[in-house]
Amino acid sequence: KQWYQRRVRAEDFEPYFIGKKRLLPKLSDLSFYNWETQKSTSNATPNYQVIADNASGLLFKNKRDRKIVNVDPKASRPGDNSTRVPIASGGLYTQVVIYDHITRRKT
Repeated sequence: KQWYQRRVRAEDFEPYFIGKKRLLPKLSDLSFYNWETQKSTSNATPNYQVIADNASGLLFKNKRDRKIVNVDPKASRPGDNSTRVPIASGGLYTQVVIYDHITRRKT
């Protein structure tokens, strides 16, 4: 959500939502892999630490609840309080997946 909030505030997302423009990763995003250049980029954010050197593959650790989000599509689950939602894009993208992680506020 933090990544999404930053990009939405800085960019006009309407062209992405109506399919007139493709959403592409930026160097400032949490993490992405460029299949053409074979390079990956990872950045910690106020909410997530990137764990790239794990035997399980790429992981994200939430800084608030310290829970791990596993983005491996072969993993049986993405982690505690997390869901993996594949999104159909009508052929606009090869693959779209949203990972949603819920943190609980202390009362």
